[in-house]
Amino acid sequence: MKGMTEEELKEYRKRRNAERNRELRRRKGEEINRGKREKRRAGKAIITEPIEYEVKEIKKVKELPKMRTEPKEEITKSNYIGFIKRLYKKYSGKELEDTSDIILKIKEKAYKALNISRQFKGLIIDNFERIRGSREETKTTYIIFRGVRGFTEIEKRLYGYVLDYQEQYQEKRSVVKEEDIDNLKISFEREEILKNIERIEDGIDRIIYGTMMMLRCRIGDLNHTKITKDKEDLKDEKQNWIYLDKLYINKTKNKKKNIIEIPKDVQDLYGDREGYLFGKEINGSTLSERIGVITKRIYGKSYTYLNIRHCYATYINNKGSSYKERYETAKQSGHRIEEQLQYAYRVAE
Repeated sequence: MKGMTEEELKEYRKRRNAERNRELRRRKGEEINRGKREKRRAGKAIITEPIEYEVKEIKKVKELPKMRTEPKEEITKSNYIGFIKRLYKKYSGKELEDTSDIILKIKEKAYKALNISRQFKGLIIDNFERIRGSREETKTTYIIFRGVRGFTEIEKRLYGYVLDYQEQYQEKRSVVKEEDIDNLKISFEREEILKNIERIEDGIDRIIYGTMMMLRCRIGDLNHTKITKDKEDLKDEKQNWIYLDKLYINKTKNKKKNIIEIPKDVQDLYGDREGYLFGKEINGSTLSERIGVITKRIYGKSYTYLNIRHCYATYINNKGSSYKERYETAKQSGHRIEEQLQYAYRVAE
């Protein structure tokens, strides 16, 4: 170290620290990661264990649902391409070329069904027992090969499992541990929410928490929302908009457009601002972490956005709401009354 300039010394120490950290992770990596996982778990308000799916013997369906014709988002195409490459490598041991026809199909370009059939039909039939044992592989394989000529019988077999996994998911997704019961009882009363907002210093955090608690739309829909004072902007239906006292939802998970009245308390949070409701579109994982930090500051434990939606559904169901109130809250949340009942938390037996 003697004879080093100040800059060289700084760089040397930085390099040595990195080496020591790598060595520590090598020796105690799993122990450190386990400690981090346990700490995160202890800080969570609600623990829902991973769903264990039962693999049943399901008959193929007689008819397939009508195909959707909307173009896919680029991120969706990218995810499907990644999936089909992994699937092909898993069951064939080979790499799938970027020029293959199934990738052209995913990219919504012209493709030859015969080439897809030659490359994948036998592979799927031979490995069907393994594919049907995974909810992800069943669902995504069905989606990717939907509509390819010559795959109808495979689609009918896959779709039976898609429906069964979906039913199991609805039954099991809202089961929580008994020790979490008290954490389900967060208040959705207006006065309590406003008091909590006052405790939040950051302006964007106030908007995130306030809209989450009082609008109760999907967080992705709010993240993709812009505030405008120009009514002409509403013609752009690739975007969600706030104009005057209404939220116009065009881009959403279930593809169903919605118009929601915005309470005055929510309008006061963003005031005369224009542009993205959250200041910018926030990366999904970053937004999730931010919600965890906000809720921990308020409630002492962190909640996910889905936790909040499920807690609200539980609150609505437990207080014996009228049909009209159930209908309005379900519509605002972007699902049906029956789905809202399924959203309510249930305690594991």
